[in-house]
Amino acid sequence: MTPKELSIKQISELSGVSTATVSRVINHNGRFSKETEERVLSVIEQYQYVPNMVARGLRRNASQIVGIIVPDITNEFFARIVLRLQINLFEKNFSAVICNTNENEQLEVSHLQFLRAQNVSGLVFISGNPSHTQPNPNYPTVFIDRRPKDVMAKDTIIIESDNVRGGYLAGKALAEGGARRIATIMDSRMHTAGETRYQGWKKAMEEAGIPILPELQLKVPLVGFNAAYESVSHLLKSRQSFDGLFCGTDWLAMGALATLHEHGVHVPSDVSVIGFDDVSIATFSSKPITTIRQDAERMGDLAVELLLRRMEGEKIDRPHRVLGVELVRRSTTG
Repeated sequence: MTPKELSIKQISELSGVSTATVSRVINHNGRFSKETEERVLSVIEQYQYVPNMVARGLRRNASQIVGIIVPDITNEFFARIVLRLQINLFEKNFSAVICNTNENEQLEVSHLQFLRAQNVSGLVFISGNPSHTQPNPNYPTVFIDRRPKDVMAKDTIIIESDNVRGGYLAGKALAEGGARRIATIMDSRMHTAGETRYQGWKKAMEEAGIPILPELQLKVPLVGFNAAYESVSHLLKSRQSFDGLFCGTDWLAMGALATLHEHGVHVPSDVSVIGFDDVSIATFSSKPITTIRQDAERMGDLAVELLLRRMEGEKIDRPHRVLGVELVRRSTTG
């Protein structure tokens, strides 16, 4: 008997349980004993059974597919979340369609139209454009990292890091390290993640009695190495003095470090630098970066858990989840 020929009914006969029990084991849905699960899984493994996703989707009037909207798949932080989503969805017999938007608003709209045409079972927005990502009752949806604009539904599922706390920890660390003229580099769009990080940093400045100097608050349209490199280079050429720098991402911190090095500015003795995310460059840079760690893997795990529960029509207790962050000290601060 080949995997293609094997049916749930035949699995039930071979394992000596009902078809309903086989279905519950395959879908991880419902109660069954460990012994029963092992018997069913043994038959599945022996015959290499693969569930028919298309047929199952037709019965549910939805495909066994989840759409994932991501702004930049080359961004390691986003990629780690996507990988975790895929792993968890696969374990639950769902496929994932990943749509990269390149931070392009119109492309995001087009991807969303495509996914809805595929009759997907659910959607995950990772840092989607807030003006476009309003919850749709026909599609169970989870938002990660950025909140949709003007959300009215109290049961909208949102998973984000405690960005206020992260910004505060960064600002406090710079202040306690002796910095008094502290610059920042943030996304000029100031979506919720960036805005709340900045608010946390401002709170730390106020507590430390350190003035916020407008000329040192840098905004960049693209959150990456080159944007930070050019912005900090301009700051140095204009002879603006600063002894601390808080960057909204680790890649911004990398760009800042490169231009500081080229201008002969020593880190951390002249300028202390703190990033945000704790992606691999923060660890493996020639000068490891002090940063704020976010738990990307936990975001992915929680997103799948809550999305599948919402698909089943379950009311989610505490749909807005805020995950903890921590300061990781490395070589760019004293």
